[in-house]
Amino acid sequence: MNANLESSIHISNASVDPINWLFGQLHGMFGNKFLDGWRSGHVIDGKDTGIENMKAIWADRIRANGLRLSDVRKGIEGAERLRWPPTWGEFIELCKPSICVDAALYEAIQQMQARQKGKDRWSNPAIYWAAVAVGEYDVMRLTFSQLKPRFEIALRKVLASEVLPVPERFPTLVAPGASESSREFGRRRLDELLAMPLIDARSKGANIDWARRIIEREMETGTVPRHKLDIAKEAILKATGQPA
Repeated sequence: MNANLESSIHISNASVDPINWLFGQLHGMFGNKFLDGWRSGHVIDGKDTGIENMKAIWADRIRANGLRLSDVRKGIEGAERLRWPPTWGEFIELCKPSICVDAALYEAIQQMQARQKGKDRWSNPAIYWAAVAVGEYDVMRLTFSQLKPRFEIALRKVLASEVLPVPERFPTLVAPGASESSREFGRRRLDELLAMPLIDARSKGANIDWARRIIEREMETGTVPRHKLDIAKEAILKATGQPA
């Protein structure tokens, strides 16, 4: 197993090859039914080439899909409900279930309302960020049919990128004045962020790497939405114990 896959799936016993650990879990659940479908009968050095090829393919697909140990464990838990061993396509769906757009939009509407009181609970942070991309005002005021096309596009874009954690609810910052453009407002927010003591926050063990990435992205591209700069600023202020 190469080092890249080791970084994708890491288990506590370093002496156990990750893909062998996964196959051992599935073999323990389904017995030889899991392996017989892949067994070729051609054995080299005591190993069936069909099974070894299957392991190599699964290892490659695990890397390609960026599965972490938590994802793989979710897949194993889901496989417990199956009568027959999962194919790779079935297993990846168990690891990373696809999001139903209708259900996600209903959740976005409900949780954006709950967020007003700081009581929101998101099943997937991607749903939150898709709602943010559409706009909190629109999510809570437009009809379902008006929102769905925009929300579906936003959700697809979010899922195709790095999904940040849902930030805590903070008071809304003052909006830019009528004479100030969104780009000017974003640049001013960036200047404020760059002046903050990120090192102090790290020394206190604060998890603000995602906020740092927002800053770096803004510095590189100048395209980070204003609300994300605000969220990063507030998170860093809280991590460093400064008043918002």
